[in-house]
Amino acid sequence: MTKIKGASSDPATVFDRLFGAPAPARPQHVQSDGPRSMQHGKLLLLGAGAVIALGSCGQKPAPAAEMTGVETRSGQSQAMRVTTVAQRDLSEDVRATGRLVVREEVAVGTELTGYRVADVMVDEGDKVKKGQPLARLDDTLLRAQIAQAEATLAQQKANAGLRKNQFERAESLGKAGALSVDAVDQARAAYETANAALMAAEAAVNEMRVRQARMTLRAPEGGVILQRSLRPGDISSVASASPYFRIARDGLVELDAEMPDSRLADIEVGDAATVHLPTGEAIAGKVRFVSPRVDQMTNLGRVRIELPYNEALRPGSFGEVTFDGVKTETLTVLGSAVRYEAGGPVLMVVDDKNTVRRTPVKLGERYGDYIQVVEGPPAGSRVLATGAAFTLDGDVIEPITETAGAN
Repeated sequence: MTKIKGASSDPATVFDRLFGAPAPARPQHVQSDGPRSMQHGKLLLLGAGAVIALGSCGQKPAPAAEMTGVETRSGQSQAMRVTTVAQRDLSEDVRATGRLVVREEVAVGTELTGYRVADVMVDEGDKVKKGQPLARLDDTLLRAQIAQAEATLAQQKANAGLRKNQFERAESLGKAGALSVDAVDQARAAYETANAALMAAEAAVNEMRVRQARMTLRAPEGGVILQRSLRPGDISSVASASPYFRIARDGLVELDAEMPDSRLADIEVGDAATVHLPTGEAIAGKVRFVSPRVDQMTNLGRVRIELPYNEALRPGSFGEVTFDGVKTETLTVLGSAVRYEAGGPVLMVVDDKNTVRRTPVKLGERYGDYIQVVEGPPAGSRVLATGAAFTLDGDVIEPITETAGAN
């Protein structure tokens, strides 16, 4: 054991230096040089060492006011900021994601079978007008069929004229009594049969002429060619797996977004919206359609965002939409005022006497700096804005009202 230079070995002297007071007098019957005296001195040194150890920690017991952080023993209350639970109109940006789709798609095909494709005049991405030719089928065989049908039609016209004249003469002779009634009826039947054959020939020719007009595939509406599945040399077929052409009517593309059913009530037709593309471009639009039903499997509903014509919009691309200015009036409180405990969140409510009372709450959604209060103190209640974790039930504070507005 190292001996401190200049230090007295007398335990009474050490006690006096440490505590600033003389050591208690020893009992008279204890001898100073005996074993008891040595034991007493060791106890004094041990007590002094404990005091030195406490002093070396650099700490001291906190006053009662520091333990509560609110009210001192003298009755002086600590100033703390308070806010209110209130109904607030909070503006929140509602977001949704979806895919770009064609607003109205027009399919172009043919009802003709067995004709070779002679020419294709447009390609994907081309802009077309209503009635513009898209492709042409080879009508060489059809022209020959039309010529044959027209010849048959001419024969039927001649035959019908002949039968008509015969019927008129037979009818005249029958009235004069020179021809029997049966003969007149036969002449009438022959005329009607020839007339029916003439009508059939005319219908055949008209059908072929319509078919000839359909040999050229035309755009039923103006727009942009999205898909072309027809090539020169292909044989036309009604049972084609897909239309020959798909056209985006007027080239308009819109966003088909999915939203939770809890958000659909916040969206109305005509609301302003901004669509953000993967390229970083933002396009202003508006709500055109809100789905009247929700998918029972995903609890998602659909919203269509109308967009102006833009060549950068490509169907199938991903997009995100932001609905601006969606306001919700709800009972809220500052998020910093909520104190989270093992039993759930609580608010430290300040009553009329500035006494803090712990009140459990049930919280809802978060709106920026505010949190929805589903169950808890009513609107107008004062609560601690900060420092709720350092206060206890019954603490008295000096409130400093904090002015808080809606986001």
